[in-house]
Amino acid sequence: MRRRTFISAALATTGAVLLPAARASSAFAASVIPQSGADPVVVNQAATTDNITVLMATAAQYLSDMQVVGGDSRKNFYVDNFLTSSDYLAWTVSVAAGATYQVTALVNTSAGEQLTVAVQGTSSSSTFTAPAGWNRVSAGTLALPSGTSTIVLSRDTLAHDIYVKSIELLRVSDVSAYNSRVSAARADTTWLSEAGYGLMFQYGSWGFPNNVGPAKPLNQQAADFNVSAFVDMVTATGAAYVIWSISWWGYHLDAPLSSPDSIVTAEGGPASPGLTATRDLIGAIASACQAAGIRFMMYYHTGDEDSAWWPYQDWPATFATNGTGDRSTFFNNWIEVVSEIGTRYGTNLDGFFFDDGMVLYYPAAYEQLHAAARSGNPERLVSWNNWVLPRVTDFQDVWFGEGSAGQSQTGSAAAGGNGVFTSGPYQGLLQHGMFTMDGDWGVHTQDTKIATNSGMTSSAAIGWATSAVSRRVPISFDLMMYEDGTVAASDLAILNDVRQAVRGSAPSVPTGTTTVNDTGSGITYNGSWTYASGRNAGDYDNDVHWTATNGNSFSYTFTGTGIDVIGPKSNVSALFSVTIDGAAIGQFSQYAATYTPQTVLYGARNLAPGSHTVTVSKVSGSYLQLDALRIVPNPTMLNDTDASITYAGTWTHGANRNAGDYDNDVHWTATNGDSATITFTGTGIDYIGPMETGDGTANVILDGVQVGTTQASYSGPYTPQQFLYQVRGLAAGSHTLKLAKTGGSYLQIDAFQIWP
Repeated sequence: MRRRTFISAALATTGAVLLPAARASSAFAASVIPQSGADPVVVNQAATTDNITVLMATAAQYLSDMQVVGGDSRKNFYVDNFLTSSDYLAWTVSVAAGATYQVTALVNTSAGEQLTVAVQGTSSSSTFTAPAGWNRVSAGTLALPSGTSTIVLSRDTLAHDIYVKSIELLRVSDVSAYNSRVSAARADTTWLSEAGYGLMFQYGSWGFPNNVGPAKPLNQQAADFNVSAFVDMVTATGAAYVIWSISWWGYHLDAPLSSPDSIVTAEGGPASPGLTATRDLIGAIASACQAAGIRFMMYYHTGDEDSAWWPYQDWPATFATNGTGDRSTFFNNWIEVVSEIGTRYGTNLDGFFFDDGMVLYYPAAYEQLHAAARSGNPERLVSWNNWVLPRVTDFQDVWFGEGSAGQSQTGSAAAGGNGVFTSGPYQGLLQHGMFTMDGDWGVHTQDTKIATNSGMTSSAAIGWATSAVSRRVPISFDLMMYEDGTVAASDLAILNDVRQAVRGSAPSVPTGTTTVNDTGSGITYNGSWTYASGRNAGDYDNDVHWTATNGNSFSYTFTGTGIDVIGPKSNVSALFSVTIDGAAIGQFSQYAATYTPQTVLYGARNLAPGSHTVTVSKVSGSYLQLDALRIVPNPTMLNDTDASITYAGTWTHGANRNAGDYDNDVHWTATNGDSATITFTGTGIDYIGPMETGDGTANVILDGVQVGTTQASYSGPYTPQQFLYQVRGLAAGSHTLKLAKTGGSYLQIDAFQIWP
């Protein structure tokens, strides 16, 4: 889940030239890169599981005019610049007993390219044709004689460059048993195929707050996270599942696992590595999600960029360049950690998404890893990130789908299908897509601001979601999230629209709304509309406006963060379209089998505070009817002098400081234990204050429960109007927030922002 930069470099050396079969008369100007690693590669004929032999292209013998694609000191990619009839890849292998092997080539070609795989010096060869792009291509069979022999991959057509990741060998007599094991290992993906969409969060100890300050220490970050507010936010989006990152930009985990620290200690690291949190934040989120009917899955990164973890995995330096080296320490540690995670969370953990499957893990004993990933839950879904390459292994259930929005592609199930690929590079896996809503996958650098205009639109998101749902393909919206669990309002606005289009459920009604009847003077009706009053049908103010003409519309300009379009649903109504501020949102339905008055037909939420214009147009059905509009007001800013704030202790009011504070003043105290309490009505609150070197810490108590801490000290200059605590998604009504000073020189309060 990182942006990758690639460098292609020929690894030049000298050595004896091995010629492809039937090309012995050719002359070569290029030198030969000898086979790397084991030579010969011993094919294990005794294994009954994990018995695929992988021959890596980067470990093969090849000519120096070909290239290894690299650019990362840990990951292995592929060979390219495979351009001419003289180019080849060759592997010397050894088998104890002669046998016939099924050959699968992981290649990227233009459509119709022909390649030949052959056993040097024998009559055993197979010519195969590859489709366009990266694929697992059935390359026929080869008869390997007992002892040592050489397998050569060459090309017969020369249209374009060919990229090669590997060839895989599976003894023909083992194929049936292998397929049976794959079938038995596959979990039931029905629940995920019917989920529609979910949310993904690359959130963890690497995160930062929505201000200029530093990240909290691991234990404080885990302790302060408001689980109930997070689950309420997810519930409001209509998401059916959450994918949570236990590791990503670091390997300091929000869970009291024992294996990471013990592994580092055993490998000669510090006695107290501090890689795990005291609070089981992940367990709390998993349990709360499941209790709310939201499935919980986990994204796992290897931690290869965390200096407190990665050096103790004994990663071989040769792997990136030629795919060789002993990775047993890494895999043994992986199995230990993943097994502990799986056992700890049991059936609360519905799935694992493992990143870098094709460039860091491959080749691997995937059957063994799959069993570890299922620890504690035999029905847990497993997915390996193949990046742009074909599927990593058959021992998984779901296509990772990084960067995909679930669009139909080669092998996708048709509308009404079960979402499983029927052919192509991901055959047999449930299709899935995951993509970013913002400028990155997560917040991982100080002073990051989540983009509020990332290019994502409601119209596009609804289009992706409705298309994917029709084919039972789940898609995962990745949201950047601040350290305190808040996300961009623009993301929530889009997900609010997706929920209405996919689930058909209207948003909840916050406090402080204003209702405008259909006769309101600010409503502009375009086209032929009829006013009907005195119908005694339960409508608001006993009247509606209606039109029977497709294309007719009404518009209304309002000030606020949301609006509800209210009307009756009935069996003579159908589709209407919505635009906000000129941007198309999507189409929604006014249909119901029975007349249902005063129904929210569409509700916008989480708009940027300010002026907006909504336009609703008739698309189909006999009538479009408008009964009323309900306006969600802007948040309210309360200065530190507001009467709703109660200060306890020795507080000082500092006015006219000309430091950039809201309303040019603050309240401050230097005494630990002093507090400020505000009672408000709404669904969220922001505590706003300055940050500077001398500022301190405070406990945050919401409705009588401590929900976190604030930290206003950082190493930079005085910076006013910073978000020091934020919470959204509270139940509409009255709430009390208390801030109690616990440390540092000063606790300063500038303002509060109340969300209706």
